[in-house]
Amino acid sequence: MAAAYSDAVRVRCREPRRAGGWPDGAANVGTGATGSLDAGAWTRLQVHGTDGVIDDARFRVFGCSAAVASASYVADVLVGATPDGVRALDARAVAEALALPAEKQAMAALAVDAARAAVDDWETRTGARGRQ
Repeated sequence: MAAAYSDAVRVRCREPRRAGGWPDGAANVGTGATGSLDAGAWTRLQVHGTDGVIDDARFRVFGCSAAVASASYVADVLVGATPDGVRALDARAVAEALALPAEKQAMAALAVDAARAAVDDWETRTGARGRQ
C-alpha cells in the first residue's frame, strides 16, 4: 500500500522552497550529502553563512515525496541557525512536522544528516571550526 502523505508534504512537493544549489567551491558555502542513488534516495544540502550564522540554504534531492519535503523543510529551518542549532536538529521532529508515515521517516533522517554534514563542511572551509 502506498504511503498517504500529509498536506504539508504535498505543498512542499508542489512548491519546494530553497531548491537548487551553489557551484562547487563557492565562498562561504558548505555541502553535505547522504544516501545514494542505488538505495533510491539521495539528499544534498548546502549552507551559506557569515559570522557563524547560516543565512541561506539550498537542497537537491533524488527520491520520493517524503525526501523532497524533508529536504525543503530542513533547508528552511537552517536559515538563521548556528552550527550548534543544526547539530541539535532532530529527525523525529522533522518527521512529526511533516506528518510522515512511519515507513518514510528515514527521509527526514537523510535531510538532517545532510544538514549536519553541510555545516561541518562549511566550518572547515571557512575556518570557523574551533572559534566558537
